[in-house]
Amino acid sequence: MATTYFEIIDRMNKLNLLHRMSIQTEGYKNGLYLGQLPILEYVRKNSRCTQRELANFLGVSPPSIATSVKRMQKAGLIEKETDETDQRYSRLSITEKGILVSEKCRAQYDCVDAQLFAGFDEKECETLYKFFGRMIANLCADAEDISFMSLIEEAQKLSAKQIKEEDKVD
Repeated sequence: MATTYFEIIDRMNKLNLLHRMSIQTEGYKNGLYLGQLPILEYVRKNSRCTQRELANFLGVSPPSIATSVKRMQKAGLIEKETDETDQRYSRLSITEKGILVSEKCRAQYDCVDAQLFAGFDEKECETLYKFFGRMIANLCADAEDISFMSLIEEAQKLSAKQIKEEDKVD
């Protein structure tokens, strides 16, 4: 019996969900929500960056970043202070707690990924990478230029639009 596209997609979705659940579990153990580790890592490497710079890097809207930054400030992971030369800008920096949490989460996320690829050799990983690249290009020609975070934001916009349309029908 030949494997169907549906069966392949089902496996890909299952894999994505299991990976996401594993990453979320590790993040929650350290008080992080999904998507916060990339923020911590960017702010650590780019101390005193603005929220706009962070949003541009991640490919998401400034309001999305503002919400995450507030949550992370409250948790003591990031500090925000007004720019001395231009009061319109706030500068972000990571706290000692933020550094410790980001290092611990990165190590745990790397362990999840190592577990995921256990038993795969370098050639198999490269082949898999190329296959996924081809599938992504089949759905979106400029996908290589789009960040994962911006794709999530676009998916959320589509869901919100669909909900609004459903509300109009009811």
